[in-house]
Amino acid sequence: MNEERNTTIGQELQQARLDKGLSLDDIQQSTKIQKRYLAAIESDQFDQLPGAFYERAFVRQYAAAVGLDAVAFMKKYENEAETPAEPDLSAARVDADNVTRTGMHQPEETVADKTRNMMPKIIIGVVVVAIIAIIWAVVSSFAGSAKEESKEQSTVSVTTSKVVEKSSSKTSKTTVSSVKSDASSSKTSAAKSSSEKKAAKADKVDLGNGEVNGAAVNYGSVKVPDKAVKMQLKAVDGSSWMQVSDATGKVLWNGTVENNDTQEVEIPQTATGVVVSIGNALATEVSLNNQKVDLQSQNASVWRLGMSFTR
Repeated sequence: MNEERNTTIGQELQQARLDKGLSLDDIQQSTKIQKRYLAAIESDQFDQLPGAFYERAFVRQYAAAVGLDAVAFMKKYENEAETPAEPDLSAARVDADNVTRTGMHQPEETVADKTRNMMPKIIIGVVVVAIIAIIWAVVSSFAGSAKEESKEQSTVSVTTSKVVEKSSSKTSKTTVSSVKSDASSSKTSAAKSSSEKKAAKADKVDLGNGEVNGAAVNYGSVKVPDKAVKMQLKAVDGSSWMQVSDATGKVLWNGTVENNDTQEVEIPQTATGVVVSIGNALATEVSLNNQKVDLQSQNASVWRLGMSFTR
């Protein structure tokens, strides 16, 4: 935000608060934003905020708390040359009282910690492989039984047609034709059902369990098909600004999803994971290949979703 626009934002928000007869303590209580950040916004000291992402989110929440139209307010001061930056989540956290604070640094994991963290993922992977093997064996057994039953039925029908042929050659020909038609229809139906099952299985996503850490939730081992997948971003109770990046930091999509709208983002086959930054998590639903993801945002508005893929 440039200096002239910051001053205008701070003055307008402060005047709106005073017109409502509210104190900074009242705004902190309703937005869960720490009081010193609110004061920094009013005094145009935006360099005191954790980063550009939080600057946008905090101003949006402040505007809504003092009765302004948050979307219109942000568009009024939007600078088209700005690009939203990835939030520095290592310098911010949401405490037990739901107030956003900075200064938390995560300790570096040791080799033993990494090994312990990997064990549940390995166990989950083995279980998933075992389940897939059992399902495949059941499907193969079912297909074999259906084929054998169809063959026996065809043999009995042909024998019956030969007996009837002695009394009426015309009737016998009609019966054989009917049997062949039924057998062909049965094979077609079985092949179609098997194809549909394989297609559904190929697109299935296994999210696993998410772990909450500060203002973020991370799904460390998401099983996805070996092809491009699609993420659905939906605003269900008000608009929500979001940004989707891959594991290398490349931005796949960013923007505002309006109320009751859904934005679909294609994640390429080469992506090993994604990071979703959310400015209004309370009004946002995220799905992967139409499977809903539990954000576990704990009533926090500013939130981050991380996913690591396995194929």
